[in-house]
Amino acid sequence: MPSDNEFTRILQWPGYRVYRHEIDEKNKILELWVRRKRGNSKLECSGCGRKFRDAYDCRERAVRDLPWSEFKTAVHIEVYRVKCPECGVKVEKVPLLPNKAPFSKRFEDAVGQACESAAARQVARRFGLTETTVRAIDLRYLERWAATRREPALRQMGVDEIYRGKSDKFLTVVSNLETGEPLWFGKERKKETGRILQNAVEERPAKTHRGGLRGYVGTFPTEYGGVGSRMPHRP
Repeated sequence: MPSDNEFTRILQWPGYRVYRHEIDEKNKILELWVRRKRGNSKLECSGCGRKFRDAYDCRERAVRDLPWSEFKTAVHIEVYRVKCPECGVKVEKVPLLPNKAPFSKRFEDAVGQACESAAARQVARRFGLTETTVRAIDLRYLERWAATRREPALRQMGVDEIYRGKSDKFLTVVSNLETGEPLWFGKERKKETGRILQNAVEERPAKTHRGGLRGYVGTFPTEYGGVGSRMPHRP
C-alpha cells in the first residue's frame, strides 16, 4: 500500500501533504487527510487578501476531488480562520477551494468541461451527482472562466429582436458578429433600456480594442430614442 508521502506526490495539492489515508475497497472510496506543509505557513484573508501568520482557529472540511481509477476521492483538509482587523473573523483563502461547495476546484473544472459536450443529465450520471448540482457547478465554472478570460474586441455588432409571445413580447439581442457570442439582452422597449445599451456598447470597445466599434448590423427599436443613430451602421 502506498505511504502518505506517495499519496502526497500523487494528489498534487501544492502546499499540502497527506498525513492519513483510508481505503474502502467495498464501496470504492478513498479518503485522504491533508494539512499544510511546514513552509506553507502564511494565511490569506478571503475578504481583503491581507496575510497573517497566526490563525484564529482551525476546522476540518471534507471535499470531493477527482477520482482515482474506480475510487471516489474525499479529501479532508484543515482550513484556518484569521482575525482580520478590517474584515473580522474570516476563513482563509484556499485556491484549491474556490467556494463553500463540498468540491475541489479541479473537480468542478472537470464537471464544467464535461458540460461543454454533454447534457447535464449525462454528466450527472457520469459523476454520480444530481442534475441540479451539475448545473450549479457548471454555473460557477463559467463564472470563473468569464472573470479570467480576455474579452474579445467588439468591431462588428449585430442587433435583432425575438418575439416571445403576447406576455413578454419582444426581446432585443445584441451580439458580437465575429465571435457569435451574445453581449446584451433588453426586455422592454423604453428609452431607459436604450440608454443602458448605449453605455454598455460605448464602454466595451474602450477596454478591448483601440479602434472601437466599426459598425453594427440590424435595426434599433424606435422606442430606444435614436440610439442607433449614434453608432456606425452597416446595412
